[in-house]
Amino acid sequence: MTTQEDITRYANILQMDSDFVAPFVSGSQNTSIPIQESFPEVETITSNSTKRGGNFSVDEDNLLVSAWLNIGMDAVQGTDQRAERFWEKIWQYFGENNTYGTTRSISSLQSRWGNINRETSRFAGFMAKIEARNASGGTDEDKLKEAKELYKASPAPSTGKKSAFAFEHCWVVLKNQPKWSTLKERSKGLLHTPSSIDQVGSNDDDTVVVERPIGRKAEKAKRKRIDGDKGFEDFLMKKLQFIEESREQEKEALRIKADRVQVDAQRADIEKERLHLETIREAKRDDMKKDRLRLETIREEGKIMAMDTSGMNDRERLYFENLKDQILARQQLE
Repeated sequence: MTTQEDITRYANILQMDSDFVAPFVSGSQNTSIPIQESFPEVETITSNSTKRGGNFSVDEDNLLVSAWLNIGMDAVQGTDQRAERFWEKIWQYFGENNTYGTTRSISSLQSRWGNINRETSRFAGFMAKIEARNASGGTDEDKLKEAKELYKASPAPSTGKKSAFAFEHCWVVLKNQPKWSTLKERSKGLLHTPSSIDQVGSNDDDTVVVERPIGRKAEKAKRKRIDGDKGFEDFLMKKLQFIEESREQEKEALRIKADRVQVDAQRADIEKERLHLETIREAKRDDMKKDRLRLETIREEGKIMAMDTSGMNDRERLYFENLKDQILARQQLE
């Protein structure tokens, strides 16, 4: 099993990108563009011929907000974008970056943006009132909660009905834009209908960083990179496992070698002891052989000493007498 130390070891090799997946977070670059205090506002399409698809998801809302911010604040688009061309570009942007499997028409995007713009502006008005009333007190969470309560308690001018604020995910992105952040001085909650998109001021001090969503190609490239990184991570894990197994095998080989050396040493000691005992036994055998020879010699000499030479001729008697003398002389030396 891989330990935390192992993970740290290969994690230091492989620096993975942090993936904060959001519809308006780009995987490649950010665009910093100066903008006017007021964003271009667009008309709400209420044509009876417009056919709405399924309900917009939070991801689609965020993508629409990102498209509106990018297209509306992109100085490259020119200074006189008419509403029709403006929404064509938003629709194209939305389609190119839509990875949610839905299809939206221009009119459905216009209608949805009208709702987002109107209700977010109305909510921002409540926030502006609370900020002005509690300039030095209350946490941001308390202010947000109070603004939601005011919104829910106030009938919508467009319908006369009360409802909870449904576009907090859009407001989180739009709240820092000049149109919404300056509502303390000018709280206007209704949507206006311009004939064309206002010119983007190039000399304004306000600058906003708009992060474009990841496009299909960028998403594929990102997934390919992630897959490649995962493959490399798997390679590192397998290599680490191989190294650990090799180390274990090396340890086992060293242990076996040490055991073998110990066994060989024990065998050498046993052989040495065997040779020592064999030497002792051989010495005892020699001593016993010598003792037997000595006893045999004593018996033979005893026979010679007891031999009667009176009946022998002179030569025989002289021979045995000499043997007796030699036996006596050797016994005296011993």
